[in-house]
Amino acid sequence: MSSPPLLEATRGKVSCLVGHSGVGKSTLVNRLVPEAERATGRVSGVGKGRHTSTQSVAFPFNEGWIIDTPGIRSFGLAHVDADVVLEVFDDLAEAIEDCPRGCTHLGPPADPECALDEIDPASPSGRRVAAIRRLLVALRSTPEWERET
Repeated sequence: MSSPPLLEATRGKVSCLVGHSGVGKSTLVNRLVPEAERATGRVSGVGKGRHTSTQSVAFPFNEGWIIDTPGIRSFGLAHVDADVVLEVFDDLAEAIEDCPRGCTHLGPPADPECALDEIDPASPSGRRVAAIRRLLVALRSTPEWERET
């Protein structure tokens, strides 16, 4: 009999539960590690969590660790410069060195000579390019006045 997929995926690893408040992170930790005894709260009538957890706590779990974190109220990247996003990934930062000056890295039709188009779309780097291009479109569509916070 094989292990459930969650146990297989977490065995010997550090796993961190991250998400909005009220989605059940602490409840899941309590089911997986009963001695954790993490406080849980009810979701409000409008479907919002109540931020019961106030700090991250790690528990030994499945030959590794599981970390319960406080809920996220909001997440945004409006303060991040779009050009810096690609520099975080070594493989993509190396590829864009071959891009023409002024390349936005969005690919055709905006940038028909973007070096990122040379990366195999089926590779991990290619899948990352697709995801980052969606992120770049979102970042570049945010008005400047919204980024200056």
